[in-house]
Amino acid sequence: MSADQNAKPWLLELGPPEPPSGVPAAGSSANRSPTEHGKAASALPHDALGLALSGGGIRSASFCLGLVQALARSKWLPKVDFLSTVSGGGYTGAFLGRFFDQCGKPDGLTGAVPDTADGAGQDRVARDLVDSRSASISWLRRHANYLSPSGHGEMATNIAGFWRNLISVYFVLAFFLVSVFGLLNAIEYSSLLGSYDRGPLAGVLNDVLDALTPITGALMVHAGPWAVIAELVLWLGVLPLMLAYWLVSQDLPETFIAPVLASAAILAGAILLATQNPLGLVVLASAVIWALIVWAIVRRDEGHFDQFNPSRLALARNHLTQWLAFWLTVSVGLIAFAVIDGLGRWLAWRMLQGGLTVPNIVGWLVSAGASIFGLATGLRVAIRFLVGESPKGSSVLTFSRPFLVAALIVLIGVVPPLVVLAFISQTAYELGYTYNRGLAFTGVTLIVSLLLGLRACVEFINRSGPLNIYASRLARAFLGAVNPARRTHPEGRNVTHVVPGDDVPLTEYAPHAAGGPLHLINCAVNETIDVASQRGLRDRQAENMAVGPAGVSVAQNWHALWLPNGTDPQLVPLAEPGEVRPHPFLAKGNGPVRVEGLSLREWMAISGAALGPGMGRRTGLAHALLLTLANLRLGYWWNSGLNTSRRANIPGTRGIGRRLTALFSTLFQAQALLLSELTGRFAGPWERYWNLSDGGNFENTGAYELLRRRVPFVIACDAGEDPQHHGSDLARLVRLARVDLGAEITEVAPTPAAFPAGVAPHIGTLADLLVPAGQPSRAHAALFLVRYPQPADSASTDPWARRTHTWLLYIKATVTGDEPPDVLNYEATHPDFPNETTLDQVFDEPQWESYRALGDHIGTSLFVPARESA
Repeated sequence: MSADQNAKPWLLELGPPEPPSGVPAAGSSANRSPTEHGKAASALPHDALGLALSGGGIRSASFCLGLVQALARSKWLPKVDFLSTVSGGGYTGAFLGRFFDQCGKPDGLTGAVPDTADGAGQDRVARDLVDSRSASISWLRRHANYLSPSGHGEMATNIAGFWRNLISVYFVLAFFLVSVFGLLNAIEYSSLLGSYDRGPLAGVLNDVLDALTPITGALMVHAGPWAVIAELVLWLGVLPLMLAYWLVSQDLPETFIAPVLASAAILAGAILLATQNPLGLVVLASAVIWALIVWAIVRRDEGHFDQFNPSRLALARNHLTQWLAFWLTVSVGLIAFAVIDGLGRWLAWRMLQGGLTVPNIVGWLVSAGASIFGLATGLRVAIRFLVGESPKGSSVLTFSRPFLVAALIVLIGVVPPLVVLAFISQTAYELGYTYNRGLAFTGVTLIVSLLLGLRACVEFINRSGPLNIYASRLARAFLGAVNPARRTHPEGRNVTHVVPGDDVPLTEYAPHAAGGPLHLINCAVNETIDVASQRGLRDRQAENMAVGPAGVSVAQNWHALWLPNGTDPQLVPLAEPGEVRPHPFLAKGNGPVRVEGLSLREWMAISGAALGPGMGRRTGLAHALLLTLANLRLGYWWNSGLNTSRRANIPGTRGIGRRLTALFSTLFQAQALLLSELTGRFAGPWERYWNLSDGGNFENTGAYELLRRRVPFVIACDAGEDPQHHGSDLARLVRLARVDLGAEITEVAPTPAAFPAGVAPHIGTLADLLVPAGQPSRAHAALFLVRYPQPADSASTDPWARRTHTWLLYIKATVTGDEPPDVLNYEATHPDFPNETTLDQVFDEPQWESYRALGDHIGTSLFVPARESA
């Protein structure tokens, strides 16, 4: 190894703390053998350097490529031990990692597995990176339009694939929903119930129903039995549960409040005398029965000791409230279904009467559309009238807008298709006159739905979204750039052609074995509901998931290591013996967990899956409905290998609602995942399938995982979209570090004497970076110090956990005026540069080169050659 490679970059000379006991003062990755990379944390150096490449699509990928080229030119790149990437930064991160990985393969770019000590892989990578005309850099420049590399021909392929996938998803949902309508119609038209007075129980049922459904009878609503059932739920479930909550004593166990009970009995008797209808007495009796049931359940769950314990009294009231919420939801669903089924029934009746003509259908649709838009406009006008024109009123209108949008999407995108499906089912039964034919039709749709719902069809749910196309284009553009097979394959120069070597299983991906960094790919695990309470989460709605060659990390405390067993991916959870807390990878029995194995290109694409129903804290019903209906589902359902019932320390399924949900997911796994996307309800890392999406949905700089590991030196490259120069991604990193890690990130005033002479002018304060929009920045980077809290005693054997601080060099994509002429020209003609919208993923050569050159310029200004700072 040459002397200049052993010299330290100036960042590593900022005065790190003395290495804790047990941590040798070793060199960086350039001085370690491949075997040393796999040793325990205590063998890692005290001067380890981490590089974080932020999200931001192709904009960030090209900018970060320039920074990496500058790192290679200054000979800082061999010092990088960890590479943490998010979304667009992951394009360049996977390119760099695969470059090192190819150098470590016998048939790769160096021809043999190199000895890290001789730096063969590092020299090979650096040689191509610093040469702007090298084969790998030229490939990236030519194929920056990864979504449509061949122009209109590729766009036609995209459109064809989009429509194929959209129709396929609708096919799965349609068959399932038609089978649901068919089963309900089979019950309605069966001889037992006898909707048309044909059954043996019809007379008795009619007398009882007349007494218990006065609203439906008074309105003369004929929407099948579902409106009647909804009203029964109201009188026997919803209202009695409301009353039962006030009937039970708040102080004494299993006791009614006498005044409330007497008042309710008097009112029920008055209703009986006035209307000759026993409905009031039925409601009261139901309330008493609900109270008796809840007391029995509390006795079963809590035992018979200490009946006066306040927690037992509170538990009874809590049960009553939860049951009320469940049955209220059921009643609303039944009413919605009754309306939809009634419209489908009416359409079927019109067809059977010969009145379902094209003019009638068009007129009905136009009338329905006008009614929907009129209702939405009326709601907006009413809200505006109620809240007025004040700033507070505008805030109320802004707050209500998502609910109005969700209502419009439901009325326009959900209700009409459901009415059509109800019409199809009613037509098959001919309103009950061809019962056997309708039953046969329902049986066929149910069998097809059951087959499509098998766990084996979850792959279809993943592949029917755009992610598969997205991943293949990324692989050919960024991994194909370093694929030696493309130089010998007859179709190797054709970027639209699949060539072996453009991808690699993650189990075989090892850039660190050839002198490169350990690559961490960051994704987000969407979690919008709490697994214990099934209540919605309103804050982050996602946890970070870092996947690397060594293992997987979720959130701040859960880790698992890959079991070295070849191609069969298994994870061994890192948990204390006798762990009693939940752990995403901890199974009953504490054995290894066999999980779904994905390749590098798939993890890279998932890390960049920025658009979809699951988007972390931005997840909501309106956009989940819209994006699922449009099949813009860029996320991925990853099989974690464990059902909820097999997870250790997870409460078992309780309650009829949860049991029915679990049964439904077992029988119709694929459809259940689609319905989760439609409603934006994701259970996080606690069910078998995790909804994964863009890592930026949790944290966009990529530095979170490096700080969680307390890497002593970190370079964070922020190329996220920030047209107003607010620094939102940095602010979120600071907030997450404080809340999750107990760490404080504070700005360090730049001291010119601490930096090499050529570097000092380019490092300023955060205010120098985040200047008002439209003004040039005054610096390219800022220096921060991250202070960690004292670790727990359990971490005493982990020297890295005892580190006290991290030096963080924060680099922002900024233009100060000292850039090359072509970059300044592009900035003058494109005012949003370098913060052009992330939606633009099709860069031409001037755009791509401007971002790359800006990253190269900033990196060259900051990363002076190590020999100059030695």
